[in-house]
Amino acid sequence: MKSKSYCAIIGDINKSRSLPQRAKVQKQFQRAIDAINKEYKGQIASKFVLTLGDEFQGLLSSPAESYRVVRHFQDFMEDVPFAFGIGIGPLATPLNPKEALGMDGECFHRARAALETAKQGHRGVVYDFDSPATSLINALVGLMEVLWSRLTPRQQRIAQLSKLYNQKETARRLKITPQAVSKTYSSTGMKRLQEAERTLLTYLESIQP
Repeated sequence: MKSKSYCAIIGDINKSRSLPQRAKVQKQFQRAIDAINKEYKGQIASKFVLTLGDEFQGLLSSPAESYRVVRHFQDFMEDVPFAFGIGIGPLATPLNPKEALGMDGECFHRARAALETAKQGHRGVVYDFDSPATSLINALVGLMEVLWSRLTPRQQRIAQLSKLYNQKETARRLKITPQAVSKTYSSTGMKRLQEAERTLLTYLESIQP
């Protein structure tokens, strides 16, 4: 019988020692982890937790929400740069649902390897799983990260809200005109970015745990 696969996520602050106001960042870090644990409670197999001071890890039941998790975490942390490794595979030890500590297995090994690849390649997110599609997924994610980095903070906020609301409601919440939302949406590559994200999510949902 095939072992159940999980999706491990490990995130680490890039160049954390050079960050100003590290104490403030640490508090922000913990608040972000708490928010992710609450928001994705239904998808979390083992709660996200701080591990090495500037690093955190958690375990999802499936990879379906993995990209949204890291994207939302980075949104919570605003301008603090992170690298994320996402690994898919079975556990070799019993599941600890209370916190993602004291466990081992292929999913964590792959997440660690993916994190190192992300750091070495100066990339935001890297996946590692047993499939010929891995390189294609990482190429797609890499292009998405480049497009996202080119958006201004306001454009990023428009992109975030447009996933939840129509243009009129997005404009109301940002106190701008619907025309401004429409212009931003059509002139920045945001439409292509959201199409790419939908494609990624569809593929991740197809991976059976």
